[in-house]
Amino acid sequence: MLMIKIIKQKLDLSPTLLKKIDWAKNYITSNLIIENGYLIRLEPTNIAYVEPHKVTIHNFTFLFFNGNDYFYINNLNNKYKLSELDSYFRNAK
Repeated sequence: MLMIKIIKQKLDLSPTLLKKIDWAKNYITSNLIIENGYLIRLEPTNIAYVEPHKVTIHNFTFLFFNGNDYFYINNLNNKYKLSELDSYFRNAK
């Protein structure tokens, strides 16, 4: 019987992405929670998944991937331009 092993490796936020999040958080008065994403691998298969970085403000979860010019809110269905992040942070009430 083959046993699948789940391996999670924590990913660091890229300095560029962290800089953009820090800049946008200056426009809000609420606290936000930043959670790093993970690389999840299923061994011995070749299946891997990148769990996004998460920023939580009230009931909104903003999802980010390193090297991506877009972010997502609550799920991966709709993407938004990273240049508009400050306005979405302001509206997260």
